[in-house]
Amino acid sequence: MWLEKRWGILYLTPRFGKIFTSINIIEQLPEGINILIAYPDKVIKQSWIDDFKKREFDDSNVTYTTHVSIKKHVDKKFELVIIDEVHLLSPAQRMACERLFMINRDVLCLTGTLMEKTEKILYKELGLRVIAEYSLAEGIIDKIIPDYRIKILYVPLDNTIKGNYKKLERTDKSQARALTWVINKMDRERKNANFMRLTRTRIFQRSISKAKTTIKVLKRFKDERILVFCGLVEIAESLGIPTYHGKSADKELYLDFVNGKINQMAVVKIGGSGITYKKLNRILINSFDSNAERLAQKINRAMSMEYNNPEKRAEIMILTSDNEIELNWLKKALEFFDKDKITYLNK
Repeated sequence: MWLEKRWGILYLTPRFGKIFTSINIIEQLPEGINILIAYPDKVIKQSWIDDFKKREFDDSNVTYTTHVSIKKHVDKKFELVIIDEVHLLSPAQRMACERLFMINRDVLCLTGTLMEKTEKILYKELGLRVIAEYSLAEGIIDKIIPDYRIKILYVPLDNTIKGNYKKLERTDKSQARALTWVINKMDRERKNANFMRLTRTRIFQRSISKAKTTIKVLKRFKDERILVFCGLVEIAESLGIPTYHGKSADKELYLDFVNGKINQMAVVKIGGSGITYKKLNRILINSFDSNAERLAQKINRAMSMEYNNPEKRAEIMILTSDNEIELNWLKKALEFFDKDKITYLNK
C-alpha cells in the first residue's frame, strides 16, 4: 500500500515488526538507493542496525539521524526518507521535516501509537495521512500479539507525612490541592501557569504512597520478571531494585534486564519504545501523564509474542492517585485500550 503512494504513515501496532515491513518495502526499490532514517533515540537506531543484519541488508547507503538532528539534513536529497516513531516529533522537528520533505518526496513514516490529535497535526503541518493500519486488536486476534489485562490501582496522595514545599510544611495531598487553587486562579487571570502545572506533576511523580505501594508490589512478585516505569530518578532509586536512566553509567546492567538475566528493573524516561524485552509479561507503571501514545508504548513492552509460551498474557498495573487531575490524565491515556480488559481496584 505504501508503494502505491510512496508518501504517508504506516500505523502498525507495536510488536508488529515495523522495521521488517520497511525492509520489505526497501527491497522493492532500486538497489543501492540513498536512505535517511530518523529515530527518537539511539536504542531504536540499534534496532534498525540489528534487523538489517538479520535480513542481510547492506546499510552502507543509509544515513542515520535522531529526530533532534533532522535539521542537519534538510537540504540533502535522498531516494527515501524514513521517519520512525513519527508521533514523537516535536513542533521544531516537524518544521525541519517540512523543509526536508520539500526536496524529498518518497517519505515512509512509522508509528505504533497515534492519537487523533497527533494525526490531525501531522496532516495539517506535513500533509501526512495514515495509508495503512494494523491495530492492536487485530494483532491479538491473529495471535501475533498476546492478550493483555490492565489493572488500575488507586493510591491516594499521602495526607500524613509533611514535606518541605518551599518552607511550607505540607503533605503531598495538601500541596497538590494548594497548587491546583493557584493554577485555577492564574487561568482565570489568563496568566501562564505551565511552571505551576509542572510543579504539580512532580507531586504525582514523587508520591510517597505510590513509592510504598510499588515496593509492596515488587515484593509480591519478587520471583517474576517486572519492569517499572517511574517519572523521577529519586523514586526509581528508592525501590531497592536495579535502575536505568539517562545518567546511568552501567548500560550492561540494563542490557542484562532486556535479555532476561535480571528479573526486576526501574527505568526513567527510557526503555518505553523500540525495545523488545525477553520473557516479560508484567509491567508496573508508577508514573504517567495524559499522553496516550507514551503510555501505550510502555504497556506494549510486555506484549511481544513468545513462541515457547503461546498462552502468554501481558499483566499491566498502573498506579494513580485519586486526584481529579491525574484521573483525567489516565482517562485520556487509556484511549487505545479495550475497556473490557481494564479493571479498577480500590475505587
